[in-house]
Amino acid sequence: MSSSFRLMQIKGIPVEINISWLLIFFLFSITLAQGYFPGIVEGLSSQVYWAAGIITTLIVFVSVLIHEFGHSLVAIKEGIPIKKITLFIFGGVAQMEAEPTSPSTEFKITAAGPLTSLLIALVTGGLYYLFLPRGQIISESIFFVARLNLIMAVFNLIPAFPLDGGRLFRSIVWYFGKNMLKATRVAVSLGSILSFIAMGLGFMMIFFQGDLWGLWLIFIGWMIYQAGQSSYSQLVFKETFAGMKVSSLMSTNLQTISPDATLDELAEYFLHYKYGAFPVVYGSTTHGLVSLQNMKEIPRENWAETRVARILTPLKETLVLGPDTDAAEVMMKMASQNTGRALIMKNGDLVGLLSRTDMMRFMQMHMVLGSD
Repeated sequence: MSSSFRLMQIKGIPVEINISWLLIFFLFSITLAQGYFPGIVEGLSSQVYWAAGIITTLIVFVSVLIHEFGHSLVAIKEGIPIKKITLFIFGGVAQMEAEPTSPSTEFKITAAGPLTSLLIALVTGGLYYLFLPRGQIISESIFFVARLNLIMAVFNLIPAFPLDGGRLFRSIVWYFGKNMLKATRVAVSLGSILSFIAMGLGFMMIFFQGDLWGLWLIFIGWMIYQAGQSSYSQLVFKETFAGMKVSSLMSTNLQTISPDATLDELAEYFLHYKYGAFPVVYGSTTHGLVSLQNMKEIPRENWAETRVARILTPLKETLVLGPDTDAAEVMMKMASQNTGRALIMKNGDLVGLLSRTDMMRFMQMHMVLGSD
């Protein structure tokens, strides 16, 4: 089940809301309704405070959406399609279908987001200071939106990859170093250092000051660290397998087993060939895949009378790919489906087997023997 649901489509770009967004929406609304607005605008009913809190929170997330559209529209102008925009607990993310092809392209796409937030802050702040009376709930709501967009612009400029500031830093390193992968490694390293500093400050706030806000610093630092490592790993996969097809990596010298074989016979296969799984084939028909994990489900004393057909993972539940499938896409599919193997079939015939171990082994060789 997906953790996000489709909200709308704007300019051909799907907009989704992650379940985690509901949590921050509730926290924002209750903080504004029961703490912020009653403290600066007194004497109003709880219904007014709640209405102001909910409406202000919605406006804040509209401004987050505009921030992401700032990235997206520049990306589209630069020839990079946008798959979708997702709003989640920490704001939003515009998912590009490809990485920028030059440092100048990345700089322009990345800078568009903070500049958009800064523009929103200037417009709403100017509206507050030039035209609106102080101490009224509508004007204070607009001032809150202005301040938050200013904070958003500044926070996103922190050079911690994959925040906008980290991507701007990467584009500069990329421009002078002429190597995107090395630039990413440098940007992720800097982001990791800043993340650990944030987490360290968070622990100090908790243990020396008793301030539980330190938990937020720890959480944010850890999330930025994880996001940076994940982004770098995905880029390494894409760079390593760029332009490669499954047919270049798959194993074609296959050892298959019949669905009529017993589990005792299957155990001999595992011990002899030392593979973690075998395609199950009878004649020219591929039935699926059988692994050690499948075998563990049957008690040892029942192996002699139990057939492979009973425990195999059927073909419809197995990851099946064509030999011309992009290798980087396969790695992402394996990760998303939490599977270690894929059957490679062409015109209904089994032509190969690809395991995550095969791909990781190739990536290690590529990084040692090949280019960056």
